[in-house]
Amino acid sequence: MSDANMTLGYLIVTRTQDNEYIGGIMVTDPYAIPVEFKYSEPIKPTGLQKILYGNSIEKYLMVDVIAKKLLQNIEEKPKFILIDDTRLIEVQSKIPIIHIALSSKNLDDNQEERLRDELNRETLQSGFDVLCEGSLTSDDGKWLNKISEEIDILEPFRRLKEALSYVCSEE
Repeated sequence: MSDANMTLGYLIVTRTQDNEYIGGIMVTDPYAIPVEFKYSEPIKPTGLQKILYGNSIEKYLMVDVIAKKLLQNIEEKPKFILIDDTRLIEVQSKIPIIHIALSSKNLDDNQEERLRDELNRETLQSGFDVLCEGSLTSDDGKWLNKISEEIDILEPFRRLKEALSYVCSEE
């Protein structure tokens, strides 16, 4: 297994055009080279599930059904799990979960209000907003800054989305 201090995890859960939910996690080395990839099977809620779960169906599927299972199944334990959707910050994990985005893509007022007291938020020197479950140490911030100066830290999300799209088209 890779040294946990030297890997990053990228986690996404998305809804397809067919209203199915699919998720994936890719663990990379500091240069964004994949060391592990896992994905969920597409899940389509039934009409009855939509009625019973109401507005909570999406959170339930994204966080409780897909994301938590993906995190349990990875063998490589990265230093951080990066997410591009703030809803996934609710995944309970021993590995810090970090929402990272370009600083110009700030959270809307409702998300900011809801998460302000629970999470640590800071801006990295490289121009990224970081919203973290728990707190980042100064060494963590330095490590993320170093990585984001060497690679496009958001680019692996694009590859992960393409991989999930490919998986869906093959089924």
